[in-house]
Amino acid sequence: MELFEEQINKHFQEHFGRLPAFFVKAPGRINLIGEHTDYNMGLALPAAVDKHILFGFAKNGSKDTCRFLAIDMNAREEVRLGQLTKSDQSWSNYLLGVLEAFAKRNISLPGFDCVFCGNIPIGGGLSSSAALECGFARGLDQLAGEYLDNWELVKIGQETENDYLGVQSGILDQFSSVFGQAKKAMLLDCRSQTFSYINADFQAYQLVLFNSKVKHEHTDSGYNSRPEECRKAVSIIQNKYPEIKSLRDVNDNILAECETTMPNKLFRRSQFVVHENARVRAFCRAFHESDFELLGKILYQSHFGLQYFYDVSCKELDLLVDLTRGEEAVLGARMMGGGFGGCSINIIRKSDLTEVKERILSQYKEKTGILAEAYEVSIEDGVQVK
Repeated sequence: MELFEEQINKHFQEHFGRLPAFFVKAPGRINLIGEHTDYNMGLALPAAVDKHILFGFAKNGSKDTCRFLAIDMNAREEVRLGQLTKSDQSWSNYLLGVLEAFAKRNISLPGFDCVFCGNIPIGGGLSSSAALECGFARGLDQLAGEYLDNWELVKIGQETENDYLGVQSGILDQFSSVFGQAKKAMLLDCRSQTFSYINADFQAYQLVLFNSKVKHEHTDSGYNSRPEECRKAVSIIQNKYPEIKSLRDVNDNILAECETTMPNKLFRRSQFVVHENARVRAFCRAFHESDFELLGKILYQSHFGLQYFYDVSCKELDLLVDLTRGEEAVLGARMMGGGFGGCSINIIRKSDLTEVKERILSQYKEKTGILAEAYEVSIEDGVQVK
């Protein structure tokens, strides 16, 4: 964080002639298990991690001028409050969407400057977008002196995705970035929006992410079709079970009764969601019992479902997972995030980390020509004002 502070101070001084008044740190997230369950009102087990974006903020003395500087992209944007229009710079639209959400809430903002940088891999499935939204929102909240609660920040981030950017996502990513706690995973119920912290001590094992370096944009991948497919499946199930509100309410018996009434694709989508919710519960039980072998098996089961039932994986992610199967030190692996690229999440024995990472990265490059990256991650706190 100190390095990022130095960079932000330097650029703030160069571009705006002063230092920032305060910093906001916003982490990326991992999702241990429970993929694509959030918009189906299901269960998930995310955590904030030690990859983050750091923002510097200061009022600039103007009535309505806002200036942003993205150090990592060497890009700037200047806008006027009350005159917001979408930018041709994709990163800027995340900030503009948050500003729009504040305007809808009639929260008055001063003119301000914002400089940011970070180390969350963009398009890697660690939700750099949610960190950008929630960190920026917390900074605006600080400038306005509103002191919004954490759930309001989550809603602002989700509104930015859904309404401003057209990504039909749930609350998982923003929730994880805002509510994260060091050394804790969070069992999130997306229907009731309640959660509990659980100890996430992997003991002799390490969480490792392999970045496929295949990047995805949810707005032009197949991501947005999945929520609609799930809604269609629910509407078919409701013909027989009108009390069903979402796939969270469905079980295997209900699915079996409705299988012949829906297209196979919708049946497979539904089956994945039902089983993934069950895997979240099983994962929590295994954690409580320190059954790390079972944790690994559940990861592999989840990837199989994501690959063949939900169809959101890709050949590069499948390869990264397959390369782990011959490694005795790897307990389990699966793709993580929205899909169509990004990272796999792996549980690897600490004593074998170096050799395993080298072999997998080498074999991946040999088979794809792509130089992937590996990140050892730890579970850290959520959004903080510094």
